[in-house]
Amino acid sequence: MKKLAISLITFVLTLTGASRAQEAGSTYAIQNVQSEKNLRPYAAKTEDGNAIILYDHWSWKCMTWKFIQVERNTYQLQNLYTGKTLQPSAAPVPQTALWQQPLSGDKAQYWEFIRDRGDVYVIRLKGTRLYVTASSSETNSSIILLPMQNSSSQQWRLIKQDPWF
Repeated sequence: MKKLAISLITFVLTLTGASRAQEAGSTYAIQNVQSEKNLRPYAAKTEDGNAIILYDHWSWKCMTWKFIQVERNTYQLQNLYTGKTLQPSAAPVPQTALWQQPLSGDKAQYWEFIRDRGDVYVIRLKGTRLYVTASSSETNSSIILLPMQNSSSQQWRLIKQDPWF
């Protein structure tokens, strides 16, 4: 009976943790609301400059991001597989694609998570008016920066995960 009660408490805590805002050091898949696909490095390549794309949801390290808190709702996102983060591939202007780079103190790696509604967020590059946007719903489509469009292509859900491979 005691084991059942502990299991039930653990299950409830897991469920409530998945719906809360991101926590520093926690790991999540970042899923686009429109496509239900996740952010990941293209083909799980580890090279600097590899594109960040959309891919079907799996509990893989290459689709899991560690949230490293910089400020209240601002994070660097470290990919568990590559150990790298995402940032704009050039000076941040509309249509700039995202790619992976090593973690540094570069502010181009700081992402603000702004609650849109419920468990849905928009992700803004800190210090800009540009938001993480899925360029389409297709697998391997690029992730770009755009001004606010009030579109589900700019809405993201966090899925708590701790992958084993």
